[in-house]
Amino acid sequence: MKKRIGIIGFGEMGKRHALEFRESTMGEIAIAGVVEPNDEMYENGCAWNKCDIPRYGSVEELLEKGAPDGILITSPNFTHLANLKKLDSFHGPILVEKPLDTSPEKISDIVRFVKQHKGPVMVDHCMRYSPIIRKARELIEKGAIGKVCSFQFTQRDGAGMYHNFRRTRAGGGGFMVEKATHDLDVMLFFTDARPESVMMVSAQHAVGGDKPDDLTCSECAERGRCRYAKESYVMKGLKVNDVAKLNELCVFAKCVDVPDNETCTIRLSNGIFGTYSHSYFVPVPGHSRIYEILGTEGAMYLTLSREGSYEGEIKIYPFNRELTTETLSFKYDGKIHYYAGPFLARHFLSLMKGETTPFTTVPQAFTAEMLGFAAIRSSMEGSRWVELSEIVPRDLADSIVGK
Repeated sequence: MKKRIGIIGFGEMGKRHALEFRESTMGEIAIAGVVEPNDEMYENGCAWNKCDIPRYGSVEELLEKGAPDGILITSPNFTHLANLKKLDSFHGPILVEKPLDTSPEKISDIVRFVKQHKGPVMVDHCMRYSPIIRKARELIEKGAIGKVCSFQFTQRDGAGMYHNFRRTRAGGGGFMVEKATHDLDVMLFFTDARPESVMMVSAQHAVGGDKPDDLTCSECAERGRCRYAKESYVMKGLKVNDVAKLNELCVFAKCVDVPDNETCTIRLSNGIFGTYSHSYFVPVPGHSRIYEILGTEGAMYLTLSREGSYEGEIKIYPFNRELTTETLSFKYDGKIHYYAGPFLARHFLSLMKGETTPFTTVPQAFTAEMLGFAAIRSSMEGSRWVELSEIVPRDLADSIVGK
């Protein structure tokens, strides 16, 4: 018997999940309906899915008339807590898009809500489902590089994220929460460690300026000569099954307050430490994400998107006199997030059937996101070391996970 999901927010991730959940489960998941106040967003979502999907005016109407078995919250980040609270009486599985919300206070309230909620709640930290990430975790667990000692994670991308609500802290929470928590969550997944403290340096080297906040690329007289104009961010030749964002807001607007270049040093439990760095003004082919993990018996490198192709690679350099290496390659079949979506969809189906428990949990997301907020505080307060305990409420100390 088919399971039916309701989707709150039918924008970028909502319409993507709608298609992925149906296709990856061979039609075992159907769409009960969506809540999307923006007409253009809704119409674009239906076009993306190549079918008409029932639309409801409120979460309450979706629950009453759509009768979903599961709910996806894929509305803008700053609305997640408000929409989750409307599901207090709904006891089916809920998937909350990451980040949980946009402030430590609202995210903490989500953790408190989930603690008392009767149904299962999971978070879309989808990279944990990706075959390349799960294989790397398996190799680390088997001792391929010995005891993990340190790491260096990097991400390089263009300014495309600044064309939408993510360009402000109020809208997206900042990229240490909006984007980096993917990487921080993977870091914690690989190490099983508990974050302790962080120190970060940040800057706006390219974005921001004095343009009107409502200026869009299509309305701008400088569009033809602007290197960051919206059309510059089409992924040419890679054939990635991505979603064309509707937003084309100017990256040089006055309201832009999210840094485009950040580096932090992180201390974890068990003596593990390392760095995370990201930038959003110079896309580097083959360097969307590169992870290096050093252990007592070798090193592991993950190149999540090899230059010239949307494929991934794990290289293991074991400690040996012959200097031998092992290379594993991964194809993503055009799926974003490194082929994570199909596995996420099938897991949520199993969750709706009562066959499993959440694989990506709220405490895991809370841990990664609080680490991101601690890094932001460090940067804003002179790049001092910030202990995680400074920003985690006392009543939620047990929700920070790791050994």
